[in-house]
Amino acid sequence: MATSVDTLEQRIAALENLVYGDVEKDADYPKNVKNKTPCLESLLEIQRKMESALAGKKRAALLFEKLPDLKKFIDHAYTDGLTLSDDARQEAVLSESDFLREQSTLLQKLSENEKNIQSEHISAVPKFTEKLQTLSQVQLEQQDTVSYLNEESRRILNSYNNIVSLLSKQFVVWDETLTKLEIQASQRKSKLIFQCQSPLESHAATL
Repeated sequence: MATSVDTLEQRIAALENLVYGDVEKDADYPKNVKNKTPCLESLLEIQRKMESALAGKKRAALLFEKLPDLKKFIDHAYTDGLTLSDDARQEAVLSESDFLREQSTLLQKLSENEKNIQSEHISAVPKFTEKLQTLSQVQLEQQDTVSYLNEESRRILNSYNNIVSLLSKQFVVWDETLTKLEIQASQRKSKLIFQCQSPLESHAATL
């Protein structure tokens, strides 16, 4: 008799777990409540609504019939039991032994440095959050200013290079023009000297 009672209590506990989940049953659904709806009536009302909703929908009704199988198939323990034997699981763990040792070493170091992590200086970090946000905003503004100055410097440098290039071309033109004028002036000077020498030579020949 005790075994039957224990089995019934286990079934009731499993049913409550399915109905309430992680909710605090006694806190959210207290027993001493006046004018409360009996559980059986609520279940019957839910059943009627479900039957009404599923009426004429064969696929939905078939899905509800397959829910137990679906829960079983999506259970990780069931799928692992189908795909991995005990030897395979052992081999999988052994294959990750180096990784597990590494994680164990890191956890040990973390445990050793727990005092440093929970030190007063690190614990005081939240107090400076507002100041850090202000500094971050100032830094962002300075970055924007630097970016603007870089662009402006690049623009001025390009303008300077263009002006120097134009002046260099203009100087070349002026040099060519001046050279041509010097050549022309030299030719004219030579011609005038020749013209002046010719009458003198003629006069000297007559004498």
